[in-house]
Amino acid sequence: MTARGRVTLGVLLDSLGAEVVRALALPRGRELLVGTPVIYDPEEPMTGLDGAVLLVAGRPSAEVLARAGEAGVAVVIVKPGTCDPEPLAEAARAAGTALLAAASDLSWGQLYTIIDALLAVVAPAENLGDAWAADLFALANQVAIRVGGAVAIEDLAMRVLAYSTVEDQPIDDLRREGILGRRVPAHPTNTEEYAAVLRAEDAVWSYEPREFYPRLAIAIRAHGEALGTIWAVQAEEPLTPDAADVLAEAARAAAPHLARINLAADEARRRRDECLDRLLRGIGPVRELATSFGLLPDEPVTVVTVGPHARPADAFAATHTGDLLRTAYAAYRMRAAAGAVDGRAYAIVATDSAAPLLRRITADTLARVADRLGGRWRAGIGRTVPSVASAPTSARQAEEALRALCGPFADAEVGHHEELSAALFLMDVDTSMRARPSLYGEPLRPVAEHDGRHGTDYVRSLRVWLAAHYDVPKAAELLSLHPNTLRYRLRRIGELIDLDDPDIRLVLALQLRLSGATNPAG
Repeated sequence: MTARGRVTLGVLLDSLGAEVVRALALPRGRELLVGTPVIYDPEEPMTGLDGAVLLVAGRPSAEVLARAGEAGVAVVIVKPGTCDPEPLAEAARAAGTALLAAASDLSWGQLYTIIDALLAVVAPAENLGDAWAADLFALANQVAIRVGGAVAIEDLAMRVLAYSTVEDQPIDDLRREGILGRRVPAHPTNTEEYAAVLRAEDAVWSYEPREFYPRLAIAIRAHGEALGTIWAVQAEEPLTPDAADVLAEAARAAAPHLARINLAADEARRRRDECLDRLLRGIGPVRELATSFGLLPDEPVTVVTVGPHARPADAFAATHTGDLLRTAYAAYRMRAAAGAVDGRAYAIVATDSAAPLLRRITADTLARVADRLGGRWRAGIGRTVPSVASAPTSARQAEEALRALCGPFADAEVGHHEELSAALFLMDVDTSMRARPSLYGEPLRPVAEHDGRHGTDYVRSLRVWLAAHYDVPKAAELLSLHPNTLRYRLRRIGELIDLDDPDIRLVLALQLRLSGATNPAG
């Protein structure tokens, strides 16, 4: 392995995250270069392992660590449940080998795949030829030199994976913010501009936003599937005449890298969603799972769930929404475990449900989801529970709140469980009454039948009068009637049903609310 095919131990730890691995011993620090993952086989000699990441299944021992150190192994990864970590950490320090503990529910095959794919940013891609660099940053620099403009390589989520650093090539504020935030800044023109690039087979020009430099962009594809994009900035000087051809070559060179990066992201996301599902259901090692997401096991948390208003659950949309929730909460330093479970986005957030910031961040995320995916979206917020162990209770409440927001008795985009109690009650009553004839029976039926026979407007008058809390002048104004005219109607309705009976009024109000009174007689 060459240095080009390695990453630092710090990059490996930060990329995998605490939910995948945690450090037990780092005798040579975070700047140590590490390379290819290898699953340890006790029957095989430890040769050719210089800089390797050794995955040790079974029961590791101090002897294995000593041999690994002699063989030049950079990192040994073990499972904490199979050994006492303290003696192993001492042995690792003596051997000069980093020791990491992997999550107990992560298979060795999954861990191998994730580490191998993370090397895609710096590991050589096969069959690219000598003309192109072996890592994405070097590739961006080579393209920038050849086309005469600053270059960025992005994935489909508009994350900046790599960018050029060629001197004297100007960039604008849009590119500068993208580099600093490692993500393209939000702008109303983003959706259409990126869609145009992904629709085109060749490089296309993008002139939006108008206040920034124009860009020449091309989609990165593998086997017809879009993986990302490459963007070249045209500043004061025009790009070279062959810039479109250069970008096409670069897109082919970048495709293997992005394919491996996507594989790593998919695997890490799948595992993260599985851990989130277990927390939401309250199964497994709750404290360990909470810690893996950066949550304190005994701190109060609130569950948020997001779903579409009037269409079936969608796995892709839920995954994208979960990513947006995670990014949004992190931007405000709110610790959260976010992801997609059963076609919905969920987040377990370390804050109180009444916090105005929680509602605002969630509402802003809904707007971004609608902008990117279309449609109407709603978010239910459960009540705050004392610890992560009680997250299933808050999750059920968040789901109930979302159900209410997607039903006919609430019209907000974001709602707390406690403020939606009336809507939930009406939905339950509606469900129990929907198939029963009493929903359209007395006392509403004779009034509706009278309207049908005589062309009167008694049902609508009743609905407005009840909604106005029996205030005749107010209801008359809403109906564009004189108050005496409404009083006369109410007396006539009183000949059909007893409007002085409080129970009649209650049932009548429920019938009108549940049925909509569109045509109850039919």
